[in-house]
Amino acid sequence: MQGIRKKLRGIFSKHLDELVKAGFIKRDFTWDLKNGKEGKLSRYRLSDNYLRFYLKYIVPNLSNIEKEHFSTLITQLPGWEGIMGLQFENLVVHNRKTLWKILRISPEEIVMEGPFFQSPTTKQAGCQIDYMIQTRFHNLYVCEIKFSKNPIGNKIIEEMEKKRTSLKIPRNCSIRPVLIHVNGVRESVLDERYFDKIVDFGELFNNPK
Repeated sequence: MQGIRKKLRGIFSKHLDELVKAGFIKRDFTWDLKNGKEGKLSRYRLSDNYLRFYLKYIVPNLSNIEKEHFSTLITQLPGWEGIMGLQFENLVVHNRKTLWKILRISPEEIVMEGPFFQSPTTKQAGCQIDYMIQTRFHNLYVCEIKFSKNPIGNKIIEEMEKKRTSLKIPRNCSIRPVLIHVNGVRESVLDERYFDKIVDFGELFNNPK
């Protein structure tokens, strides 16, 4: 639902609320890092992976599919890696309780958690975090969820560092970068020791909730 800048009122707001209740979309609220309280700003995202896949790939190619003109492998369609990245983010967020266990964070420690965004102002840059956990011990686990068909290289460190420096955080907070991947990382990334934790997506399934 990102990119739809529309005031929530009347029938539009009612329909969004119904979709949230049905589990098709999720409303993510940002929060104040100083007091850990939920803010007024929010964004909607498609939380149902099949619906996202249907709207992104089935609908645009529906005519060819029905006429059996569809000969290309679906993985060769434009934007395949991008849509898989969004699907991957959803899977990780849906399994966040297992992620807490891997990061050794108990639910009682968590102040706020979820996808996080910081709106740009004259005093701060805009920033969007795939998933973030704020604990009562003043730690911010900034999680980058990365889908790639090839092992992830050092560029990921530059991307994370840009987000880290853009975040406006209280003085008593420390940032702990976390990388969650699906197809491996290069040795050069491991050698940098930049990330507090690097999590293979398979670990989310090997660790029971």
